[in-house]
Amino acid sequence: MNKQLLSLALLGLAAMALVACSGGGDEEASPIAISTQPAPVSTATAIAKPTNADSSSGTGTLEVRVTDAPDPSITAVYVTTANIEVSVAELGWLSVIDEEITFELLALEGVEAVLGTAELPVGNYTQVRLSVTEVQIEKDGELVTAEVPSGKIRLVGNFELVADEKTFISLDFEVDKSLVDRRRQGFLFKPVIKLAVGEPGEKGPATVALTGGPEPATVPAATRVSPPARPTTPSVPPTATATSIPPTPTPAPPTETPDAVGAFFLDILEPVDGEAVVTTTTFEVTGRTSIDALVSVNDTFVDVAVDGTFRATVTLEEGPNIIEVVASTAEGDESSIVLVIIYETGA
Repeated sequence: MNKQLLSLALLGLAAMALVACSGGGDEEASPIAISTQPAPVSTATAIAKPTNADSSSGTGTLEVRVTDAPDPSITAVYVTTANIEVSVAELGWLSVIDEEITFELLALEGVEAVLGTAELPVGNYTQVRLSVTEVQIEKDGELVTAEVPSGKIRLVGNFELVADEKTFISLDFEVDKSLVDRRRQGFLFKPVIKLAVGEPGEKGPATVALTGGPEPATVPAATRVSPPARPTTPSVPPTATATSIPPTPTPAPPTETPDAVGAFFLDILEPVDGEAVVTTTTFEVTGRTSIDALVSVNDTFVDVAVDGTFRATVTLEEGPNIIEVVASTAEGDESSIVLVIIYETGA
């Protein structure tokens, strides 16, 4: 009996528990879904960037180029030389060409032409000197004359002449470095020349015909017009005989010294003619320029006095010594002169 009562009690408790779990109301409990699948991964859609769109990120390639070429507006450079000389030990300067020759530089780019030849004593030559009398530049179809600060150009280089053999030397003008465009002040011609020397008997590169100066401008001939005939008047005998008085000769004007506060200039006072032969180990270079100029002698700056004069003592080595004097102003004016001082020991 007791076992039956206990079984009935347990069944009753189980029934009450089921009723409590059902909530006894109208609302249903939301089931909790447990998914065994992985969460989906969103995929981004690629958007093509317009080719002309500005970008504030990323990198690009910038190519910077440089080139070296003559001014395309300059179509010709005519150089006129009056004398070309060479120097040999014990004999001094000997003339190779003693006449004016005009040649066009741009026509000689990459080729060579013969200026002249001469028969000279055999020996070891050390210098070349040429005089430049005029430089004309054809720019934009117009012919202009360039200023030449120093008429004489000196080059140092050893070459040898032997009996019955030909030796060539070549003057290589660097046009881009030789021309200085000063805008309103015109062109300045400061020749930069490389001296190429051949061995005795060496043929060297083939030469071309020398191109001369510019064609002279054609001027139409003037038409001669005969003046009308003058009326004839009776001659009247002179009342007195005139005595002729010889004209008084006009004295030549004195050579003017450049004004140190005027136009820019550079003059060398010592050595005279830009060269000297000495037996001392030092030499004092003296000159004169504008008082506002900055002067260097072989890259060493020197003081300019109130009258424009300057001095510099240079140390010499045995044989030829090249001394370059450069004067320049803040306005862009510049002039340079190359001096040659030969130190002989006298031994």
